[in-house]
Amino acid sequence: MNEMPRAPVPGLYVGAGGWHYFLVPSDRLVSYSKCFKFVEVNSSFYAYPTLRAAYGWRKRVPEDFVFAVRANREITHGRKLLLCEETVKAQEYMKRLCEALRSEALVYTMPPSFEPSEENLARAREFFNEAERGRFKLAFETRGRLWGSASAREALRKVLAEADVTHSVDISYQEPVYANDLVYARIFGPARETTGRNQYSLRGDQMDKVVRKAGEHLRGGKRVMVAFHTVKMYEDAARMVRKAKTAGQACG
Repeated sequence: MNEMPRAPVPGLYVGAGGWHYFLVPSDRLVSYSKCFKFVEVNSSFYAYPTLRAAYGWRKRVPEDFVFAVRANREITHGRKLLLCEETVKAQEYMKRLCEALRSEALVYTMPPSFEPSEENLARAREFFNEAERGRFKLAFETRGRLWGSASAREALRKVLAEADVTHSVDISYQEPVYANDLVYARIFGPARETTGRNQYSLRGDQMDKVVRKAGEHLRGGKRVMVAFHTVKMYEDAARMVRKAKTAGQACG
């Protein structure tokens, strides 16, 4: 059964892709939640966390802490959004996981081999129109230069707008083709476009652009979630929080 998604409250939420590398002597998630109010659970892409673990994570953070969840690779890389028994079951479990965490977003990250063909666009349309949803927003990330053409962007916009799925991009150098009331940004840095690797850290001008773009969306009444995936993701997230506050943007 599909539920009506919660209407996100406008605001800026900045964090990183997980807390595993937040190296402190005490509980890493608890310590992380004292520094940031948002995290993207990245480990769920590689393996399914147990619901018991998810409920435990939720209990260890403040009430206003926000989780987003990365969809498991069985859906995105194994089946590439093919609507079948396996992806239906996987999607149902991702929904239960999000409910346990009271997650605000479920993020699908596609491999570069998922190109903007008619077949793949049709797969995405069918999957997002039929797949089980919960009271959280869906976000969709594509990779590869072929998605940058005007025709591919327009075709993707139609699919995402029809299904009301927000387009997740790296706002340090990309623009979403469609966003509902949630803007979801995964930050790797512009260098990834040419090197294929996560950038070590954002330069000052690149960080300024991320803060500026986030501010534009905030003024448009959006809720903005920014998950850093640079090598220095925690340091970059902290830099953005400081810069955003200086710019008058309240971080959740």
